[in-house]
Amino acid sequence: MKFYELSRQERLAQLQQQGILSATSSEYLLNKPALSDQVLSAMVENNLGQFNLPFGVADNFVIDGQSYLIPMVTEEPSIIAAASNGAKRVAAGGGFTTTVKERLLKAQVIIANVTDFADFTARFNEIADHLKQVANDAHPSIVRRGGGLHHFSINQVGSKFVEVELWIDPVAAFGANLANTIAEAVAQYLQTNMLNDQELITAAILSNSGQKMLAKVTCMVPFEALSTKKMSGQQVAQRIATLNDFAHLNADRGATENKGILNGVFAVALATGNDIRALSAATAAYLNAQNQTVLSTWQADLKTQTLHGRLTFPLTIGSVGGAINSLPGAQISLEILQQPTVEKLMGIMASVGLANNLAALRALVTSGIQAGHMRLQSANLAIQAGAIGSEIATLQQQLNQANRADLALAQALLQQLRDKKGE
Repeated sequence: MKFYELSRQERLAQLQQQGILSATSSEYLLNKPALSDQVLSAMVENNLGQFNLPFGVADNFVIDGQSYLIPMVTEEPSIIAAASNGAKRVAAGGGFTTTVKERLLKAQVIIANVTDFADFTARFNEIADHLKQVANDAHPSIVRRGGGLHHFSINQVGSKFVEVELWIDPVAAFGANLANTIAEAVAQYLQTNMLNDQELITAAILSNSGQKMLAKVTCMVPFEALSTKKMSGQQVAQRIATLNDFAHLNADRGATENKGILNGVFAVALATGNDIRALSAATAAYLNAQNQTVLSTWQADLKTQTLHGRLTFPLTIGSVGGAINSLPGAQISLEILQQPTVEKLMGIMASVGLANNLAALRALVTSGIQAGHMRLQSANLAIQAGAIGSEIATLQQQLNQANRADLALAQALLQQLRDKKGE
């Protein structure tokens, strides 16, 4: 049987047999113990309980020559299926290749009412040699782990602002709290030792731009891996490239294509305890800075008969710290991913985004997005209609066979099913 055809218990047993999951993690996922009130209250204000979302895995991923199952948390039925579908086609060409050249988090000390930038620069240079020590003293534990303030600079912004840029190595964490701590310490030092009475520090805080936390992923998909019963692989590849070309020229289409990429990235981010709000902010900042409408690029190479895909993504994430350490589900996700470094996790997330993008584009240029989407959505419709137990699978099958699928039809079919049982 294929992996998706197994029961949940059978999937967990198989992953345990393969050494991907420990017995403890398998037991946790099988029995779904609740987080304690103590943990919940520490994580959110006015704790009322837990809000559960489905947790699954996408398969077929080959990333930098290594096979992966990808943990994903999502409420959307098609996202995991699309990721697996896209990854399978990419694997036919050798899989994804990823690169992370640097990983630095930016913090800003913003100073207003600077009337003479040359004079400010001269005063700043007099105390600049001390800033590294100020930053190190503010967060010595990150220095012991090999991180901390990497370098800094000053920029004039407009006619009256100065930005002190602090570039921080957060090691394996995302680093928001440590960046804020360092920024506030530097701001206090500048206030005490350099600024005049007119100059005002307006903020000392991290930036979520992610401009030096970029993951790059590429792939080459053989045309033959894209073919359908009605369309050759070359036709599909050329149509994918053409639709992607349009997205690079049209912000409305680009937004939808980016959403498909984020479907995959956000699902992995949630599974690993990372901050999807930070990822949203970084994505918007990156597209604006690059003057781009879409994150990915697809090109059909007729000479090699391959579709080339590439994606550059700002991934402001961590593999330790915060919710990652507090949530057992996040720890299990990292276990499934074979305890990746944060750089490897960035490459994995970017690869999943590109896989989801490919699957969506292929569906759009062949059968249309709704055909596959509604087949998966029919189970949700069955549940919304009130189906329980074995009724769900039966009703799902009937909805998939219908020319249309909506809640009214699901309710009518469910009533017919129950009337027939009562005869």
